[in-house]
Amino acid sequence: MELDCLAMKTRRTHSEKAGLTLLELLVVLVVIVFLAAMLLPTKRGRKARVPICLSNIKQIEVGFWMFANDNHGEFPMQIPAAAGGTMEFICSEHTFPHFQKLKDYKLQPQLFVCPFETNRQAVFSYEALNDLALSYFLDVDASTNGPSHSILLGDRFMQCDGHPVEPGILAVTTNLNLNWTPDFHARGGSFGFADGHAEFTHDDRLKSIIASQPLATNRFSIP
Repeated sequence: MELDCLAMKTRRTHSEKAGLTLLELLVVLVVIVFLAAMLLPTKRGRKARVPICLSNIKQIEVGFWMFANDNHGEFPMQIPAAAGGTMEFICSEHTFPHFQKLKDYKLQPQLFVCPFETNRQAVFSYEALNDLALSYFLDVDASTNGPSHSILLGDRFMQCDGHPVEPGILAVTTNLNLNWTPDFHARGGSFGFADGHAEFTHDDRLKSIIASQPLATNRFSIP
């Protein structure tokens, strides 16, 4: 009888160990699947981030408009540095000095990096801000004439004649062959306009927006 009990106990111990090992294996598999789901981008994941990017752009627009309200309706890039603007920085081909002027309006600099961005790192202070902490270009010729059509800022993920747009000043005309870079934003991109609204667009809409600009040539400051 004692031998039978001992045998049953031994079989139970082995069974418990086997069950525990299987449970551990299942936990590992669940963790692997969970991590894969987080790390591998999906179309749904990309689309889910579009509203976040649009929200960023709208908040940045509010910051620029608050600056304009304090400066006779003009944006920083329309005012000389001596008067508190950033006009001279247009020639330097840097974008971040224009965004630094939003510091007084309590806008968090983390908003300047798109959630789709993989090559830019957000900063947490305006003192540390540089072009590599920006995902959005600025139209330094943004006009308050016809503001619902005039681009103020937008995603930097553009290409010209099939080549990614390089940092610096891009002179945009209606005959320029601009498209969104296909690797970002589910083959689209976002614009913010001088009247404060923002929209997500695809390539066909991008071309019509460029064609409807109040000025024949617009200079995009690409970070």
